[in-house]
Amino acid sequence: MSQPEPVEPTDNEKGIPEVPQQPAPQPELGPSPPSASDTTPTPFMELIKLDAVHATDEQIKGCVNRQVLLDVKTSGLLCKYTVVLLHADGSLTRGAANRIYTTVAKAERAKPILLILYSSGGDVSAAYLIAKLCQEHTDKTFEVAVPRRAKSAATLVCCGADKIHMGSLSELGPIDPQFSGLPALALKYSVEHIAQLCSKYPAASGMFSDYLAKSLSIQALGFFERVAESAVQYAVRLLRERVKAPDEKACDVIARRLVYAYKDHGFVIDSREAADIFGQDTIACNTDEYRLSNVVFDNLDFATWLCNKRFSRELSYIGDYTEGCMVWPKGE
Repeated sequence: MSQPEPVEPTDNEKGIPEVPQQPAPQPELGPSPPSASDTTPTPFMELIKLDAVHATDEQIKGCVNRQVLLDVKTSGLLCKYTVVLLHADGSLTRGAANRIYTTVAKAERAKPILLILYSSGGDVSAAYLIAKLCQEHTDKTFEVAVPRRAKSAATLVCCGADKIHMGSLSELGPIDPQFSGLPALALKYSVEHIAQLCSKYPAASGMFSDYLAKSLSIQALGFFERVAESAVQYAVRLLRERVKAPDEKACDVIARRLVYAYKDHGFVIDSREAADIFGQDTIACNTDEYRLSNVVFDNLDFATWLCNKRFSRELSYIGDYTEGCMVWPKGE
């Protein structure tokens, strides 16, 4: 009888440890698209299928509008709120205030207004008008949901809110008006810093004085300080119009803290610090309102990325949750 051929032992039988296979690196694909079942395609699945070259603005806006409508309806909050959106990573402008006015002017006054707010800032006067519009067009409360950033002028909008809904990634920021990318208070702080240097190095004071005389307009210094004080006044006016408004002194303390207490324009004011500033009763964390804002943000973040990369368009969403989408050619 023939003998069976010997079998070579495996690496495991030899005592040699297996080397785990490393997965191949994946390319960066941007935000994840919204999930959907195979049987129920979402409006964003239609957006993904649009022709990259021949898709029209109306087709893009239609898909995005229908997706936001679906998100808001699914939340179940329409029975409770008039839902308004302001998703614009660029500046807050008077144009944004006009679109908000068109939306809130037809709102049911018996319902609170819920503003889903995502913005890095902009014109403080426009921000003031937006908050005033939301306060004036409801007999109930004005509430803001912040899924991610509501910085600078967008924080001023929050000063008018009776309730601010936040989560772990929500951030407010100092109310710090800017001109040509420079904070209005930067000039004042620069002069104060030079004064400290003169005190420390008196022999160099002549050099610093000559530098300031050649490079600084005293009118500019006064102008920027007045702009900062205007931001304080706007914040005080919004704070005292809230349903449970603090007294005048407390309003002034809050406003000056937001304008003057922080040295960095990008400073993160998270939910805990926001509660310390506005009061525990004003800040609500991880609510249904916040969860809706987070869903809307995720979808609009994806839509913005897709429009930019695939369709060479910019996107923002301001006003009515049924028709607030705006698109325009990239770079304009």
